[in-house]
Amino acid sequence: MKKHAKDAIIETFKELVSRKSIDRVTVKEICDHCGVNRQTFYNHFSDIMAVFKYIFYEELALEIAQNRTFETWGGGFLATMNYTKRNSKMILHIYNSSYWPEANTYLTHLSNRLLDFVVDECKQELDVDLAEQDHKFIVNFYRHVFNGLLIDWVDEGMTEEPEIILKKLLIMIRGSIPRSVEAFVKADIK
Repeated sequence: MKKHAKDAIIETFKELVSRKSIDRVTVKEICDHCGVNRQTFYNHFSDIMAVFKYIFYEELALEIAQNRTFETWGGGFLATMNYTKRNSKMILHIYNSSYWPEANTYLTHLSNRLLDFVVDECKQELDVDLAEQDHKFIVNFYRHVFNGLLIDWVDEGMTEEPEIILKKLLIMIRGSIPRSVEAFVKADIK
């Protein structure tokens, strides 16, 4: 029964946020719609945003985690864009809500984790040490590129196909992460 209630809450959340802004969805409405009481909701989730984070993690972050190497990061980027497009109404209702800063922080955290793995792999393949602040700078730079492209694409209505954006991105950065790591080591910036 517990798993059933959690699934019902998740499905109801997705349905409601696909129809209207997350700002207008309440815990009471979710509970009424799926037939659970408020305590049951709070047994599974701390608040509305926790439901989104759980869904996003379960449906996307695990797939991204499988694509956290330099050779496979494009698959993670494409998975993110395809997920966003498949769930466009829900994503747009979150993007255009007061919850967006919190959702964006969560996405930033996931992107940082993915890119940390990619930069670490490049350091190992190049057999170099990289200062922690340089490692962080490289991760932040590429996170801004990836997240910026994704956010701009959402803001523009998600009309361009994700595969086309990935092809363009690959043209722009093919080999650039390893070159960045190598250049930072050679530059020895203090």
